[in-house]
Amino acid sequence: MPLVLVEGAIVRCNHQGGLRLMAGDPRVTVKGRGVVLAGKEGGLVFGSPSTPVPGMVSPCTAPAAAGGFHPCTISPATPDGWSTKLTVGGTPVLLATAGGLAVSGLGTDRWTVADPGQAVLETR
Repeated sequence: MPLVLVEGAIVRCNHQGGLRLMAGDPRVTVKGRGVVLAGKEGGLVFGSPSTPVPGMVSPCTAPAAAGGFHPCTISPATPDGWSTKLTVGGTPVLLATAGGLAVSGLGTDRWTVADPGQAVLETR
């Protein structure tokens, strides 16, 4: 069974960008970290070498058409990364299998989970 994502989980884009998820839902916690609910990841932007963002682990290196960088913005995870068994307030939690589209200066790509932020709670 896949691990549940919690606050502090790290997602990556295909351009080496790494971003720590900063918001978890405190109604369900694992070792004091709130679980990440589906949809909360949508719209997050990876930082670039010239424009760091809160939670940036490593910069996205996707170039912009006119030079510089245009880091990836992630879309919400596809439903195959949502738990079918564990919800909080009717919203599924995200799993280590989560991923989705990432849009940058290069077009559309993918994001994936690099680290779920915990190794205790698993579900489907």
